[in-house]
Amino acid sequence: MKIEDQYGKIGESINGILSSSLKNPDLEKLASNHSFIVDFDIWLDILQDRPEKSIFENAIKEYQISIISNCLGMYQQAFMGLRFFLERSLVAIQFSANEIELNLWKIGERDTYWTELMDDDKGVFSPKFCRAFFPELDNEITFFKAITKKVYRECSEYVHGNNSVIDKIPNSLEYSKDLFEEWNSKADIINRIILFTLCLRYLKILKVEERKKVAESLIEEFNSIPPINQIITQ
Repeated sequence: MKIEDQYGKIGESINGILSSSLKNPDLEKLASNHSFIVDFDIWLDILQDRPEKSIFENAIKEYQISIISNCLGMYQQAFMGLRFFLERSLVAIQFSANEIELNLWKIGERDTYWTELMDDDKGVFSPKFCRAFFPELDNEITFFKAITKKVYRECSEYVHGNNSVIDKIPNSLEYSKDLFEEWNSKADIINRIILFTLCLRYLKILKVEERKKVAESLIEEFNSIPPINQIITQ
């Protein structure tokens, strides 16, 4: 078979998978996960002068590719991209509090580690980090740390090809309703985590007009967390 014919058939298969994905009876989460890109772009605009912005930009680029991969039936790659988005975003949050470490990372003299991000004393969800930037959220960080570790571990199963997920991934390019919906569910959780950490780190230092720009998505997502609502409704 000619190379053109072989990849032409693959293209036809992918178009069929995309069609099946967009015919899923519940596209609400996909639409929400897609609109999250717009919400994230607002934060990028607000943080345009921050030195960690480039990490956020790289993270959201991979998130966009992850959405596409999920819709095209490339499920393992979709979960890998989702995990990358979660990890890189938290790296940006962590480095935002330590520009020395950020600069060392940029020149290749420092690595990043998931265990460091989850560290009980110095991590993004540590009491120390919370006290420094948004102490009123101290009752929330334990919960968000727990769901972050859980969803990261679940996405990692696809990254490492664990036996628990091997049977779930089709051996050929084909649509899987279960995997399509699982990705959307995990993306929904991760988006909530990232929005929370953005609030944890930056919300208190935003100007009033900047808070107004992010208020709509935050009110919708965190109406049950009074400290966030109190700031964005001032």
